[in-house]
Amino acid sequence: MSDIIDQAQRFEEINLAQSLQAQRLAAEAATRPLAAGYCLNHACLEPFDDDPQRLYCGPACAERHHRQTQRDRHALRGK
Repeated sequence: MSDIIDQAQRFEEINLAQSLQAQRLAAEAATRPLAAGYCLNHACLEPFDDDPQRLYCGPACAERHHRQTQRDRHALRGK
């Protein structure tokens, strides 16, 4: 019985390692938007006079922009 458990644990470790590697590769391949001196969330567009390298006002704007980008990509694929 312990052989089955050990084998299952090894399988889970391999599966986890492959998933983590796939996520790392996807993150490396993803393009990061360029800083524009203002919030990239089109509903906000707050200027960043003090830090022109910032991308978003905060996590909420980043999440909204990401969701909108995903919707836009999905809409383009549907056409």
